[in-house]
Amino acid sequence: MRIFNKLSLFVILMLVLVAGCNKAETAEGVDTINAQGIQDIIAKNKGKAVLINFWATWCPPCRAEIPELIELRKKFSDDELVMISVSVDESSDLVDEFMLNEEKFNYPVYFAADDVGGAFRIQSIPRTMLFDPAGQRVFDKEGSYPGAMFERYINKMLKDR
Repeated sequence: MRIFNKLSLFVILMLVLVAGCNKAETAEGVDTINAQGIQDIIAKNKGKAVLINFWATWCPPCRAEIPELIELRKKFSDDELVMISVSVDESSDLVDEFMLNEEKFNYPVYFAADDVGGAFRIQSIPRTMLFDPAGQRVFDKEGSYPGAMFERYINKMLKDR
């Protein structure tokens, strides 16, 4: 009977430990964002430039432009620019692993919900959209672009606001 009690206690402790680990891992992962969530970010940030970058961990041009986007983010205050990155990978686990091992993003990274591709007509990546302080889309292109080009666009938009 004594062995049974010890074994039961051990099993209960292991279950508690495993449950605690799962919560910690989930809390650190990327959040999923749907099309409405992206629209809300654009709408809530009137008066600022908003840059949205669609990408994936398996996409070499996407990965190549990340350092330029990180540098771009450093050049503007939070009152001037809102940047988000939306991964269209197959699973958020791939993005979590990439962020832990590869890049140190200085802007929010999300995982795209199923409705994002259709709502934003994502056909190829990388794809970047830039919205002016009035919330109007002023740039929407597929392919990789230098951060300096976005910097010029953003400076002009902020000057005109």
